[in-house]
Amino acid sequence: MTQKTNGIGKALSDGLRLSSDASFERDKITELGRVKYRREYWQGYAKRVRRIFGTVTRAEYEAAKQRADNAGRSVWGQIWAESSAYREQTKLSTSEIAEQQRELVSELRRIGSNINQLARLGHVQARKHGGLGASANSPIGAEAMHQMERLEAKVARFDDGITIRVRAEHLNDH
Repeated sequence: MTQKTNGIGKALSDGLRLSSDASFERDKITELGRVKYRREYWQGYAKRVRRIFGTVTRAEYEAAKQRADNAGRSVWGQIWAESSAYREQTKLSTSEIAEQQRELVSELRRIGSNINQLARLGHVQARKHGGLGASANSPIGAEAMHQMERLEAKVARFDDGITIRVRAEHLNDH
């Protein structure tokens, strides 16, 4: 006697394909698209990327390694940063400056958030009292001025002429 399989038994006999046929076909087409993309990417990779090789003395390597360690970069990252700074005729930021810049950005975000909250609160209070804006003598206005002074002091303290620029055409994987 022949027994028909259904449910789980049918799924097991169909090679553990538990999803619908339409879903299976969509997944198959998606995977074929990924395979095609990967193939095209790696075939064009050698045309886009060029490797640079060079030889340095042991002393030059140690000096580059020391500079990289001080800056918190890999040796190649340090050489790339130095050559980019030379090409663009800019100063190379050190790890201390980069850390200060991160702290500055974090502090600027906090101050900006405070100013936005004060502006919202000022607008809410002004609407309650029938006006269009908060008065300059209100506690909210005074706090907003204090936050602006903090912002100005932070920016003025860090004015050292070094900027970090990120340009889409120069993004690298290192």
